[in-house]
Amino acid sequence: MTGPRLDSIGLLVVAEIALSIALLLVTEDPRILLIKPSFYVGFAAIYAFATCFVGRPIGYETAKPFATKGDSERLAAYERAWERSPEFRRKERVITAGWGVAFLADALLRVLVVYSFSADQVSESLLLSQVPGIVLISAALVFTRLQVPTIRTIVDAQQEELAKERAARMSGLQA
Repeated sequence: MTGPRLDSIGLLVVAEIALSIALLLVTEDPRILLIKPSFYVGFAAIYAFATCFVGRPIGYETAKPFATKGDSERLAAYERAWERSPEFRRKERVITAGWGVAFLADALLRVLVVYSFSADQVSESLLLSQVPGIVLISAALVFTRLQVPTIRTIVDAQQEELAKERAARMSGLQA
């Protein structure tokens, strides 16, 4: 019997908590509080890029519950699309990489904005440092949304193929 398995999202959360603890122990500059999210978002960007090359992209894993809505047949088609469709895999990797780019740009721009102000101007830089993230996340959402029709078409085709295979098995059993 095996214990609980840490999935990719759980691993990301654990790494971010460890990074947060280390960061809190190291510095006393008030601006570090404003750039702290940059470390998490930057780490998430690196993680997103890594999952494009190792295993399944985090975008695929994150989208799976939304794309399948608890439907076991849709889940089977979604997983089969990953196994059988190079275009599906490419789209999932491109989406994940797009989010990685948005996260990395947000992390870097936040640091640039915060450190363009002095330590005494923390309140002035607080609101301005949020703007890049809002813009970049909005852009990533739009980019993802533009990819969905192709992904849906591929999964629909896999679901139809599975239904035909199931019907053929059922008719073979009845003969």
